[in-house]
Parts: sequence; C-alpha cells; structure tokens
Amino acid sequence: MTTSAPPVRPWADFLSGLVFLVLEAVLAAVAAFTLGMRRWAEGYDPQPSAPPPMDWVPVLVFGAITGGVLLLAWVSVRSHWPWTAGGQFLAAALLAIATLTVGIQEWSRAHPAQPRPEVSPTSSASRCVCTSGGGPCECPGG
Repeated sequence: MTTSAPPVRPWADFLSGLVFLVLEAVLAAVAAFTLGMRRWAEGYDPQPSAPPPMDWVPVLVFGAITGGVLLLAWVSVRSHWPWTAGGQFLAAALLAIATLTVGIQEWSRAHPAQPRPEVSPTSSASRCVCTSGGGPCECPGG
C-alpha cells in the first residue's frame, strides 16, 4: 500500500501564507524600530574623534529573521503548501536585500570616505619660465 501526499487545501495554504507574511512584517518593523531607536540614542553620546567600529547587531538581527523565514519556506515546501512557500521565499528575498542594505550602510558608517589630497600649487602650469638668458623670469598669469 502506498501513501500519497495529503491533499493541498488552497484556501488554508493561502491564508496561512498571508498570516505568516503579516507576522513577519510586524517582526521586521519592530526590529527596524528598535534598531533605529538604538541609533537615535547614540546621537546623545559624545562623539569620538575616530569613526565608530562597524555595528553588527542590525546585520545579525535581519540575517536571523531572514534565516527564520527561509526555514519556514523550506517547511512549507516540504508540507506541499506552495502559496505559503512562495510568499516565504519572496519575503526572504526582500529581507535579504534589507540585510545587505543595512550591512552596506553600517560598513560605510564605519569606513568614512577619506578626503582627497589637495593638488600642490607647484604644478607645471604655475612654474616660472625663464626665457631670457640671465634676465628676470616670466611667470604665467603675472
């Protein structure tokens, strides 16, 4: 006797996917708000002269949420719930983009752009040229 996969219940699949997406959106919004409040509170601390080290907490938080969503998507695929799995993979892709964005922002905050060195005023255009054989030199521009 062979056992077949349980029948897919489309409405239950769709509704569970919708519920999971709403819960994950709330979780991501709470995480973003909490991490934003951390950054806002840091504004009241005295600023050090050197750039701050990279803050890995936002990257790890969004990475963990993304990992949890991917795990839920895998469970949905194994349970033959295609709508839920599709929504979870979409949410995981959006959360991965958010994780990369937060990581890039943290990296650029920890590694500010260095000012470009100024060009020295003794470039070839501003040097004096002596055209006479022992007389005064003539400088371009007066």
